Amino acid sequence: MADRALKIAIVAGEESGDLLGADIVRSLSQAVGREVQLVGLGGRHLQALGLVSPFDAGEIALMGFSAVLRDLPRLMRRISQLAKTVADEKPDCMVTIDSPDFSLRVAKKVRAANPSIPIIHYVCPSVWAWRPGRAVAMKPYVDHILCILPFEVKELERLGGPPGTYVGHRLTHDAGLLAAAKAQELPRDLSPDRVKTLLVLPGSRRGEVRRLLEPFGETVSILRARGHRLRLLLPTVPHVAELVKSSVNRWDEKPEIIVDSQRKWQAFGKA
Repeated sequence: MADRALKIAIVAGEESGDLLGADIVRSLSQAVGREVQLVGLGGRHLQALGLVSPFDAGEIALMGFSAVLRDLPRLMRRISQLAKTVADEKPDCMVTIDSPDFSLRVAKKVRAANPSIPIIHYVCPSVWAWRPGRAVAMKPYVDHILCILPFEVKELERLGGPPGTYVGHRLTHDAGLLAAAKAQELPRDLSPDRVKTLLVLPGSRRGEVRRLLEPFGETVSILRARGHRLRLLLPTVPHVAELVKSSVNRWDEKPEIIVDSQRKWQAFGKA
C-alpha cells in the first residue's frame, strides 16, 4: 500500500511568503518521496502546486496603520475563517510564513481549536530589533521557527521564544540574483550625459502601489526637468500589474513594466 499524502497547511499572504512556501512544498515532496496535499492560504506559486485558497491572499497584504484599522473587522473574520479551515482539515502540520500580525493570529486560533497540530513559523519576526515580548508570546502556539538570519536562533533563546533553526535566505542561491550581481560588477558608462537606467520598485502590495507610484512619478518628472535622460524599468507581479499600468498612465515618461522573472533579474543587472 502506497504511503498516504502528507497534508500540510500553509499560511502565506505576501508574494515573498508565497515563494518561500512553494520552496518548502517542493523540497519536502522530494525529500520524503510522497505527495503533498495543501490547505490554507497562498498566492500563485502555491496555487500552482495545488493549493486552493478560501479567499484572495492579497486581502491581508495591507500597508500602513490606517489601512489595517479600516479593514480590521474583515481581517478578524478572515483570521477566524482560515483558522477554522485549517483546524477542521487536521493537517500533519501547519507552516505560517512571515506576515506575523496576520499569520501568528491564525496560529494562535488553530492551536486553541486543535492543539495536536504542530505549528512552524517561517521567517523569524524581528524580535531582536523591536517588540521583543513577541518572542515569549509565541511560545505557547508556535513549536519551531525557521530563521533566515544566523543570529536569530540565539536571540530567540535569549528572549525565551520558541526554538529556532537557521535555514538561510533563498536569495543567496537564486540564480537570477547572482547573475544580476555579477552584471553590476561589469564596467559601465558613467558619463554625465548618458541615458541612465532607473529601477522603479513600488512593491507587491496594492496599498504600496497606490501610495508610492504618484510620488515616484513626480520624482521622475523632477529628474527629467534637471536634464537627466532616463530609461525606466518597473518590475512588478501579476496581481498588481494592471493597477501599475493604470497608475503610470499620467507619467511624463512611461516605464517599461516587467512581469517575467528572468527579465526582472536582467533589469536589476542593468540598473
